[in-house]
Amino acid sequence: MSTQLGVLPMQAAFCEGSSPLDLSGNTSRQGIYLVEAVQRYVFGQRWLDVDGRVFKYSGSKSAVSPGYGAANGTAASAIINSVTPAAYVVGDETILVTVASDEGYAGTGLVAANELAGGYVTFGHGAEAGAQTRRILKNTAVAANGGTTTLKLDGPVGYAVAAGGACEVQLNPYAYLKKGALEYNAFMCVPATYVSAADKYFWGQSWGPCWMVPGGGDTTPGNTANDRTAYFVGDGSVNFGYALVIESGYQKAGFCIDSTSGSVSAMPLVMLQISI
Repeated sequence: MSTQLGVLPMQAAFCEGSSPLDLSGNTSRQGIYLVEAVQRYVFGQRWLDVDGRVFKYSGSKSAVSPGYGAANGTAASAIINSVTPAAYVVGDETILVTVASDEGYAGTGLVAANELAGGYVTFGHGAEAGAQTRRILKNTAVAANGGTTTLKLDGPVGYAVAAGGACEVQLNPYAYLKKGALEYNAFMCVPATYVSAADKYFWGQSWGPCWMVPGGGDTTPGNTANDRTAYFVGDGSVNFGYALVIESGYQKAGFCIDSTSGSVSAMPLVMLQISI
């Protein structure tokens, strides 16, 4: 186990096998509290700490901060909404997908080699009981203005897919994280340390005890009865239940760990519950 800053011997372990693929070829592991300029792992790689905290390997598209949720920066228009350019039979684990000239993260049809790894493809969903979703392990590059990419899947096609069938590719939600700004955001994790710029690589916490910044509408968390559940608001800070109309659909962050009494606010240490 690495002894670099941010990781102590036997402190934590990857859960995706004993030796996760390091894309950089580095033999030491990137510590939980380190930010690096070179991508090491597939985005979304899981790290389980011995106290039960879960971290996901992430990439930034803006500065992001601890205490605030980091939001998926891909727009709905970036989804590759295509049709299958060929037929696939049971057992196929490699498929082709057409990328339009206005799709992909940049909206130009450009897709880098393996940029889609860790994302998901769903095809055959044009008919009832027809959908198949697979995780993407690899993809070939597509130049600007679009083209065809070859996807390597994490499992074979379970039943035949006709050419021209509906097909959608969801980009890896951990690859393009940004500071929240809108109520449309989906928050994927909370950075373990400050990330100063775009195109940096870091660990974001998605489960377990995590200090959160109270939102402007709730500066005294936990100080009223039933004020336990924390919800993300637009900038990635959290408000607690009483300050929100829950039915409006705010994303749950977790619950307040401290016990409190009337008019006494809690330390905003949240049992984060985004993803295990």
